[in-house]
Amino acid sequence: MPAEPVRNAWEEQWQTPTFEQLMALQKEQHVALLSTLLERLEAYDGIEKSLIWHGQSWKWTIQYTYASPDQAEAGDPPPTPVAYFVPNPESPVFCMPLRQEHLDQLPMKRLNRFIRDGIRSAKCAVEVHWAKWSPTAMTEVEHLTDLIKRRHKMLVGAAKAKSGAA
Repeated sequence: MPAEPVRNAWEEQWQTPTFEQLMALQKEQHVALLSTLLERLEAYDGIEKSLIWHGQSWKWTIQYTYASPDQAEAGDPPPTPVAYFVPNPESPVFCMPLRQEHLDQLPMKRLNRFIRDGIRSAKCAVEVHWAKWSPTAMTEVEHLTDLIKRRHKMLVGAAKAKSGAA
C-alpha cells in the first residue's frame, strides 16, 4: 500500500496550523520581508488577525480586520476586512480588498508603481477590487506599509464619521 503524501500545514484543511507553522513554510528570503510587513500591519489600532480556511485556492489564510472601539461595544456589523496574507509557500500573496470609494481616495499618481500595478491589475468581484502583491524586496514592503497606513486612516475616519453621525 503506497504511503499517503505528506501535506504541509498550509494545505491541511482539517488541522488548524499556527502562524509559526505557516511562516516556517516560506522561503528563507521571504521570511524577514513578510514578518516585517505583517508586524507593521498588526501595530495599527483596531487591527485584529485571525486564521481562516478559504478553500482550495487560498487554503489557510491570515485575515486582518478593523473594528473601531465603538463598533465592538455597540454590536455593529462585523469588522471590516483590511487585508489578507495567503502564505502559499511557492508564492506568498498580500491582498487588500478595496471598494471604489477607497480607490477614489487614493492619490494614484503619488503611489509607487509597484502599488499602482497591484491596484490596476486587481480583479473586481461583488464591487470589491482584490489588489494583490508578492513583495520580494524591503522597498516593496515600505510601499505596502504606506498603503496600509492610508487604508487605516480611511477606516478610522469612516468610523469617526459614523460615530459622530449617530
